[in-house]
Amino acid sequence: MAVIRILIAEDNDLVSLTLEEQLKGLGYDVAGIARSGTEAVSLAARLRPDLIIMDIRMPEMEGTEAAARIRDHAPVPIIMLTAYADNETIKKAEAAGALGYLVKPINENELTPAIRIALARFKELQTLRSQVDELAESLEARKLIERAKGILMQRLGLNERDAYERLRQRARDKRTKMKDIAQAIIEAEELLGA
Repeated sequence: MAVIRILIAEDNDLVSLTLEEQLKGLGYDVAGIARSGTEAVSLAARLRPDLIIMDIRMPEMEGTEAAARIRDHAPVPIIMLTAYADNETIKKAEAAGALGYLVKPINENELTPAIRIALARFKELQTLRSQVDELAESLEARKLIERAKGILMQRLGLNERDAYERLRQRARDKRTKMKDIAQAIIEAEELLGA
């Protein structure tokens, strides 16, 4: 199994050094240390870590804002790190998409479970996002095919089954997807001004 690469985003040198030693002692690879929210965003894009442990209160850019930017550009599981456990701070971490929350001082025994759970939840979320994207694409293709069938039925006087078979055969002949053939029919219909 590959070593998990972790980016630490913590502006306090003592906390970041302690965390780095703890992570290395547990067998993780510390890919880098960011001292500000801005640097965290930059390093996340450049280093592509497997996970980020990020302080909520960071200079230049709050950790929650940095986490949201990272999530939007190159999703990666993020565990928020803070000295605060109040509801407002927890809500900010939730809104930023954090998959874990650790309160300072960090207990080394909490690190591995937090990391494993964050990685597992992230993998599940990625799978769900992929399935949603596939379903949306399938639905869009279905809509195009239905519309193209309607055009063929109207233009050529075909029944629904024959229109579908014509689309399918054309896609097979052209070695392309039915969706692409349907899109071409729809565009041709629009061009002809029907």
